[in-house]
Amino acid sequence: MGRLFWKIFLWFWLAMIMMTIGVFFIMSQLLQQQEVVSPLGRMAEPQVAAVASAIKHGGEFAAKSFLREQMVHSPIQIMVINDQGQELLGRQLSGKPPEDGESVQSPTGQHFQVYAEHAIHGRSFLTLNHTPPFALLRSNGGDLSPWIIILRFTISILISGLVCFWLAWYLAKPIQHLRKATQQLAEGQLDVRVGPSSGGRRDEIADLGQDFDRMAGRLQQLMLAQRQLLTDVSHELRSPLARLQVALELARRKSGELAADELNRIEREANRLDDLVGQVLTLSRLEAGVFESREDYIDIALLLEEIVQDAEFESIGQRRHVTLHYNSSKIIKANGELLRRALENMVRNAMHYTADETQVDVTLKESVEQPNWITVTVCDRGPGVAEERLADLFEPFFRVAESRSRDSGGYGLGLAIAKRAIDLHEGTVSARNRSGVGLCVTIELPTYSKE
Repeated sequence: MGRLFWKIFLWFWLAMIMMTIGVFFIMSQLLQQQEVVSPLGRMAEPQVAAVASAIKHGGEFAAKSFLREQMVHSPIQIMVINDQGQELLGRQLSGKPPEDGESVQSPTGQHFQVYAEHAIHGRSFLTLNHTPPFALLRSNGGDLSPWIIILRFTISILISGLVCFWLAWYLAKPIQHLRKATQQLAEGQLDVRVGPSSGGRRDEIADLGQDFDRMAGRLQQLMLAQRQLLTDVSHELRSPLARLQVALELARRKSGELAADELNRIEREANRLDDLVGQVLTLSRLEAGVFESREDYIDIALLLEEIVQDAEFESIGQRRHVTLHYNSSKIIKANGELLRRALENMVRNAMHYTADETQVDVTLKESVEQPNWITVTVCDRGPGVAEERLADLFEPFFRVAESRSRDSGGYGLGLAIAKRAIDLHEGTVSARNRSGVGLCVTIELPTYSKE
């Protein structure tokens, strides 16, 4: 459950609690007001008055005659209680006589209390003329019961909580799906869609999901078109480059030493262009997932030793060095060509940027946070990178310097190729500025386990 879900749930539940408190307050006020007389209560009033008049003018005998006739034709029974608490017709009382009954004195001087009851339920029409809408809040004695009120109030809160929980889930679930899909899209999963998870909704959230699907589909088309364009252009450049190399050799033979400098420059630029085309093709193949074979079992320490020795040999005369530090080694199941190229790109990039009279430190160690993983760190002593640009280091054609010259750092493809190669091996790559001066690139890879 995300933060949005709990916010919706708490706000709705708070609103429901406030509404429940308000309803209970209004109900309590209504219960304290005068009872509304029911239709049967209005029918009982003249009968009570008639019985009282019969007692007052005719005595007990006239009242008994009236009561017997009334019992046959009316659902209301008039109760007459004398001073000794006995009913005039000897009927059994359903409860304590109400105190607000009508008092009357007979010609003989005896006092009687007259009140009406429902013939079936035995309820007094003077004390409770009908069952009010909120009578469930009353206890059997007719008074407000605090414990019953608390119990029913608690039940109301729990029921409202369940309703709010479902409502919050209904509103937050599609937004959580959309958020997850947005994260996947940002990570490069362009085929992600949220339409199937909408559950047939027909509201603004469903419309937002459809807009997201259209956006993701359009981005996927554009990215595929861009990758296809790079691949096609790179392939098309290979043929003229090959012909250029042949023409260059023919020109050398015909011109001899007359145009040696110019031809050498043409050769260098042609080689650089050929190298660029090769890197673009490699990047396109990596993004397309062409390199899927991981059947090589690589001793990572031996591979790093070879790469470091080659880099050290190439740096002769540049006053830069590279050193490998490790205590143990692990076996990695990988695509040997891809893994070697990724690590070489990391080391070569560090060698390019490290300052003169300094060295690049390559460290291999077992991961502390993740068992059966190894960590390779390549640290230089160069100018470093601005913190806000670290995440862009692994994007194609990214350069730290604004200049597009060859001396500013190659084509900006080495680290991009390395990252995608590591991603295919289910590893991770990250960069951070070194304490003091320089940049550190960290690679984490899972090791091979027979289990």
